[in-house]
Amino acid sequence: MSSRDAVIEALERRLKILEDKDALWTLMNRYCYTCDNYMFQEFANFFTEDATLNFEEWGELKGREAILKATEVEGAFQGLQHSMTNIAFHVDGSDAASATGYLNFYATPDRSKPEIHYGFGGPYSFTYRRTQDGWKVTSQRLRKHWAQGEDTKGLFTAKK
Repeated sequence: MSSRDAVIEALERRLKILEDKDALWTLMNRYCYTCDNYMFQEFANFFTEDATLNFEEWGELKGREAILKATEVEGAFQGLQHSMTNIAFHVDGSDAASATGYLNFYATPDRSKPEIHYGFGGPYSFTYRRTQDGWKVTSQRLRKHWAQGEDTKGLFTAKK
């Protein structure tokens, strides 16, 4: 292999990683958007059929249908906002990837009274798999490190 061929091969590998990261960013932006706009079936479709979602307040959910059922409870709120920050994707060009980041979440039961809201946040971790339909979430873990306001619906606070 000539040095030119080696350079081209290295550039192609780097480009593939950048394209994968861009696809994962797009996936995660849609992930938040669909949830905030009550598109729960589309949200659930971001997960593989055998995916797990572990939110310490809900425990571990297994499978896309269980994830759909659990996330549909957010429809009880008139206003939702999911924001992810400090996301670091770990991509190597294979069909598997992972990410870490943080969630800031706010919900209000009545948009005419936005001062009545509940918020929480904490670290997220994800694993992904490339499928014939693009990247999908295979596992998600969220730990709650802080909360603000009152969970008036009792949907995001573990029962004691």
